[in-house]
Amino acid sequence: MSRKWQSSCLLAVPAVHTSRHGFLPLSIIYQHTHRRRYAQQQQQQPSQQARPHAATSTALSEQYSAKAALTTIQSRTHGDPLNPPRSTLPPPLELPERDKAQSVFLYWFRIGRAYGSFYKEGVKAVWFNNRASKLLRERITGELGAGGEKAAAARGLISRAEWQVLRRNERDIGKLPLFGVLVVVFGEWLPLFVPFMPGVVPGTCRIPSQVRGMREVGEERRRMSFRTANFEPEKGQIGFEEMAAGEGGAWPMASEEYILDVLKPMRDDQLHHLSTTLGLHGRIWDRLQLSPFLIRRRVTKHLQYLALDDRLLAQAPPSAKLSQVELESACEERGLDVLGRPEAILRESLEWWVKRQEEDQGRGRAMLSMLFRRLAIRDWVGLHVKANDDRAQT
Repeated sequence: MSRKWQSSCLLAVPAVHTSRHGFLPLSIIYQHTHRRRYAQQQQQQPSQQARPHAATSTALSEQYSAKAALTTIQSRTHGDPLNPPRSTLPPPLELPERDKAQSVFLYWFRIGRAYGSFYKEGVKAVWFNNRASKLLRERITGELGAGGEKAAAARGLISRAEWQVLRRNERDIGKLPLFGVLVVVFGEWLPLFVPFMPGVVPGTCRIPSQVRGMREVGEERRRMSFRTANFEPEKGQIGFEEMAAGEGGAWPMASEEYILDVLKPMRDDQLHHLSTTLGLHGRIWDRLQLSPFLIRRRVTKHLQYLALDDRLLAQAPPSAKLSQVELESACEERGLDVLGRPEAILRESLEWWVKRQEEDQGRGRAMLSMLFRRLAIRDWVGLHVKANDDRAQT
């Protein structure tokens, strides 16, 4: 830290307490500037200061556990076939409200402490989810032998909830080392830098404002891509029927080789549109001219994931129902706008998407038509509702 900060009359902090990464922690600021005032407030209102913290701790212990997925896989007691354990989602973030008698520094200190607890629980969840995924893979290998979790999902031998545990762990565990370093370096200042590097944040550590911001950017880029040009493949450009017959099995989009054959005749602009619609790359890649090979690889992996997820959603019992958080996530992964849409519309859109995959038997024709036609989902849902109304009147 520079001498200007050490010699400041406002924040006179001994050099021995300076953070090694160059930032002055809020806790040090608070201790050296408002210790006496805070002690007086504690003496005047001891019960008011203790109750919120106790209530928050109790709520966290009752509603959220970083070990939820691990406990579920170990005990095999998860009865929900669709919604994965709570630890695959971000923990609750409870930010304190500022009291009129509370100083600015104390308020921001409590804000930083809340974010610190949030990120700590999120990192713990990634670690325990990884252990749960290892146990689940060992169980799949012991029961099925070779083939792995994708083969188990394609054959419907695992639930959608278990598939999501594996998928989200694969996404988050690779981000943990770098994100852990950022947590150590920036500490409670990390929320100030998160908006500039959303790709390095694990899914369990995304604050609500970050999730909404990413969706706003993704939906705007999706609208721009649809307004730019008509990317839909021409008739005969892709032969789904011939390739489906060559595969000889149900739900061919679950095979990576089949998807590569589907994408092979597509132009670069068509692949770029698919990647933009599904949110598989950011704006920086547009400026750097992302390689078509990398785009093809990302689109292939994501389409395979969607095909397997659609298959597991289709085989779920009628009584099973996605939670609102899972519903929004599923729609977002399929390139469907989420912001400002009622839950009933989202649920109807997702149900119609899955139904179309069943009718197409997983060949990919229905999936690609919905990804290349912006109004397809809304039109199909409208026709579906109208048909039901006409049937009810007759």
